[in-house]
Amino acid sequence: MQEFWEGQSGHKYGPESTQRKNMIKQVDRTIGYLRQRIKESGLESNLNLIITSDHGMETVIKTNEIHIQRVKNFTFKDIQFELLDYGPNGLLLPKEGKLEHVYSVLKNAHPNLHVYKKADFPRRFHYANHSRITPLLLYSDPGYVQFNKGEHGFDNEAANMKTIFRAVGPAFKQGLVVEPFESVHVYALLCELLGITPEPHDGSLAAVKPITAVLSCLGRLRVPGSSTRNVW
Repeated sequence: MQEFWEGQSGHKYGPESTQRKNMIKQVDRTIGYLRQRIKESGLESNLNLIITSDHGMETVIKTNEIHIQRVKNFTFKDIQFELLDYGPNGLLLPKEGKLEHVYSVLKNAHPNLHVYKKADFPRRFHYANHSRITPLLLYSDPGYVQFNKGEHGFDNEAANMKTIFRAVGPAFKQGLVVEPFESVHVYALLCELLGITPEPHDGSLAAVKPITAVLSCLGRLRVPGSSTRNVW
């Protein structure tokens, strides 16, 4: 079973806003109720509960904003296709013969804007190696985006882009705190818990093995005789 709470309060009001904090309290109460009912129903020894999310959120900086259209010597007349109005990232397809000009005028246009040719885009983003990606790519530093008061999609190494992971149940060790791991590994963990074969993916079960209970020789989680739980 999966339940999802979306993050519109963070987008609309900002991650540090009262509205956002009230939403977090509401989620916390719901999780508390769920855990209480699990306990009352005698399911603690055979039910696993995982709390995580798809990304973090950053407060948008409303000073020194990035406005591409105001950059000296830049004009959208040189652009065949653009995608600049969604989050902190941008895609530009310059018209034939305009690539070098557009790149040169944008590259140092703003101290918090990073402009790359496709071949030079940082490989750690796992983003620029597809035929549909445009010749020029842009991304801004955390907090710099023109829309919303809270936003995500910034550099995934930024602290506020990190998410949470809490787990409790027989499949997890009790009272354990581990170093952060990438969310891409959660899929492998869920498949292992469910005893199903995952589709091809970029995650690794080894990355989350330290948080789990004993692994059987078949590779599936073996529930110990006594209940073991992660304390969050």
